[in-house]
Amino acid sequence: MKKLPYNITAAFAISGVILMQSVIPTFAANTLGGQRIVNAVDKMQSQASKSADRQANSLQNIIKHSDTLITNRVNTLNKLLSKIQDDKKLSDTEKSSLTSEVQSQISGLNTLKTKIDADTDVTTARADEKQIITNYYVYAVFEPKVRLLVIINNLQTVTTNIQALVPQLQNLINTYKSQGKDVTQLQTLLDDISSQLQTINTTLSKDSSSVQDVSVSSKDTAKTTFTQVRQDLAQIVRTGFAKIKSDFAQMRPLFKDIIKANKPTASGSATQTTTTTSPSPEVSPTVSQ
Repeated sequence: MKKLPYNITAAFAISGVILMQSVIPTFAANTLGGQRIVNAVDKMQSQASKSADRQANSLQNIIKHSDTLITNRVNTLNKLLSKIQDDKKLSDTEKSSLTSEVQSQISGLNTLKTKIDADTDVTTARADEKQIITNYYVYAVFEPKVRLLVIINNLQTVTTNIQALVPQLQNLINTYKSQGKDVTQLQTLLDDISSQLQTINTTLSKDSSSVQDVSVSSKDTAKTTFTQVRQDLAQIVRTGFAKIKSDFAQMRPLFKDIIKANKPTASGSATQTTTTTSPSPEVSPTVSQ
């Protein structure tokens, strides 16, 4: 076989190298899966970028939502502060105690807000957001707690006013008894009023302590306590006041009868003294003839 000239052989070699340089990358990419790897890497990079964007957006959404939850609760607590200060039936001590507790909640929520605003990952932000509900049951615990304390205090004020009437009524009964009047029914009714007041005061005092001891982070305990207190107010306290009202209603006509019996009565006939004056003798004039 006749050999090709050297220059032709060299030309084939050079053209072969050029061909391999242009073809091999395409062959490797399309045939051996290289392009698939490149495409997969690009896709993963794109997904990672989108995931990072979503995470950033989600974090900002959590922070924004948390700030709204905290702001709403702080506004509610500030309104409670105003109600406490404006309530004329609450004592200064009670106002001070309730105000301190409300301000403590506001301070805690604001501290939590600062932390959430500085969170840099979704997991931490979600955990902090959960604390807004689990650690600060403003609507489920704190608001009803304050309202119940105000109601209890108002009822205690009523019992104090009624209690002030008891010694006055007792003095009246003692006075009429010393006059020989029958005051048996009056005394029985007044004794019942005193007994009802004692039961009411004991119940209100116990319920007030129970409500004050409720923690704003203990929803289940608060629910049990509030249910029991409301039952006490409806069954014991309301029934007691109804009985006292009935006792007072029965006492009025009894006192009225005693007062009426003590009034002096006018005599049916009055003695009248009649003075009779004899007429003067008639003097006839003397007529001279």
